[in-house]
Amino acid sequence: MSLRLRFEPRLRSVGAGEIALRIAFGVVLALAAGGLVIAMSGHDPVTAYQALFRGGFGSRMAFEGTLNKAVPIGLCALGIALASRAQLTNIGGEGQFYFGAFTATAIGLALPEATPGWIAIPAVLVAGIIGGGFWALIAAVPKALFGVSEILSTLMLNYICMLWVGYLVRGPWADPMAYSFPYSPPIIDNAQMMPLFGSVHGGLFLLLAATLGLALVDRGSRWGYELRVSGDAPEAARYGGISATAIVISALCFSGAMAGLAGAVELSTTGRLQLGLSPGYGFMGILVAWLAGGRAVPILIVSIFYAGLLNGGFSLQVSRVPSSISTILQALILIFVLAAVTLSQYRLRIYRSEARS
Repeated sequence: MSLRLRFEPRLRSVGAGEIALRIAFGVVLALAAGGLVIAMSGHDPVTAYQALFRGGFGSRMAFEGTLNKAVPIGLCALGIALASRAQLTNIGGEGQFYFGAFTATAIGLALPEATPGWIAIPAVLVAGIIGGGFWALIAAVPKALFGVSEILSTLMLNYICMLWVGYLVRGPWADPMAYSFPYSPPIIDNAQMMPLFGSVHGGLFLLLAATLGLALVDRGSRWGYELRVSGDAPEAARYGGISATAIVISALCFSGAMAGLAGAVELSTTGRLQLGLSPGYGFMGILVAWLAGGRAVPILIVSIFYAGLLNGGFSLQVSRVPSSISTILQALILIFVLAAVTLSQYRLRIYRSEARS
């Protein structure tokens, strides 16, 4: 007699509680694997994790910095999750972030110095929204009209935009007072977001509003219904009079607008356009959206967690641990959590078979 193992799909759906447990189990495994990587690099895992936690959540100042970094990550993730409702994969959050920052900078530099803040800040933010939406539109139109893969087009547009920003901050927009650093001149003071409490700026409220907006889209709105039907059952959507072209363009443009808003928020808080404005917020947004299952509130929570890893990475250097450990840990968490969630949809069965004579 021999034994055979086989993974089979579960016949019943997995509840949210069980999925949460498996996600927690995946995070624990990722931390264990990360500790092994840290030990293999010749550092103490306990010291590294203590520094990582201290830098991300260990003090009020650290937590406020984490909340600020969660804003661009969360906004990009919410936009990516919105596009996924229509089965569209937006890989261009990074480029849309930078194009939003570019258009916001253009407005911030053009406004007169005497412009009041209640006009200047909304103008900069709206410019970022329009810029991000426009950059996504470049990929949305070929997808809607000719079926061009939005995965490839949005990915390629990232590099075009980053090269464009690099040209600006080293050429026409180079600040002569920046001592050859690739920075633009600062936007007017009244267009810069000031901290509201502690060091937390108003972008946090924009993130909360966007989270609520996605939740409302999912809860019975007509557009949300059309997004899901068009993505899940294109033929049924067409039969029901839903325009596939309108859905593709609106979903990708709104997705890009969220990333553009993230770029405008960062521009408004740092005060000037620069190549290092994003350490990869657009790409982190993809990871966060996937880990959170595309749901609004989990995206908010996971974005804060990932921002803590990013913020804590800087304190690792103080402990003489490479800050790249935090990046490795982000990747490990993604791999183990996705594996845990995927395996939760299957069950392992043991089959006995009689040996043939």
